[in-house]
Amino acid sequence: MRRTMFLLVAALLLVLAGCSSKPATSLDGNAGSDGKSTNDGTTKDEQSGQTDGDQTKQDDANLTDVSLLDYFLPDGSSAHYKGEGNEYAELDITVARPAEDYVVIHENNGGSFIQKVYKLVGDEIQVLQEEHIEIASEVPTPAELDAMEPIRIYLKGPIAVGTTFDDWEIVETDVAVTTPYQQFEDAFVVEQASEDFVNRMYLVKDFGEVKREAIMAVENEADFVVQSLLETVTQP
Repeated sequence: MRRTMFLLVAALLLVLAGCSSKPATSLDGNAGSDGKSTNDGTTKDEQSGQTDGDQTKQDDANLTDVSLLDYFLPDGSSAHYKGEGNEYAELDITVARPAEDYVVIHENNGGSFIQKVYKLVGDEIQVLQEEHIEIASEVPTPAELDAMEPIRIYLKGPIAVGTTFDDWEIVETDVAVTTPYQQFEDAFVVEQASEDFVNRMYLVKDFGEVKREAIMAVENEADFVVQSLLETVTQP
């Protein structure tokens, strides 16, 4: 019974969690850029006085130079997500940008069709709508968008470890994540955690969500995991 309830809850969480351009490339591994030894026995980082902590700060600073709207697919895009662990984890989405600072996503998980409306306000992305709609429904007009009120925060800057909003927190940056679409090297992870559940979103610039994950701790059993993984991307 508990597992059945989790299947329903996990499906809902995957639905409600918020997701091509040039594919992401792997980090440069040339000698001298990764702290390898130089001829005098020191590393490049040692010569420059740079520590691992300095590099992490620099990476986080670079992320703050990116607009939060860059963590959605471009206008007119569509994507398919492979589902694992639950039939409703398989997703199809379309992305529209009907007005400046707005993103509208239509998400179909085979059991429901949901319209999600996002708006950039200052240093955060607000969720204005997250509702079941008819599959033939049109994207809201600019006037309809302006009349909507925020219901929660989807993402907040800076994109750096420790940033919190509502009950979510950015817990990692520059994370490697494997999806059926491709291997990404520069994702960051947003996490919502409780005693029994952990929900995560993996986001990448120009793609948005490339992976969603819901994990439930089950007594005397392995954790139960439900995932949605980016599989295909189509752009106009």
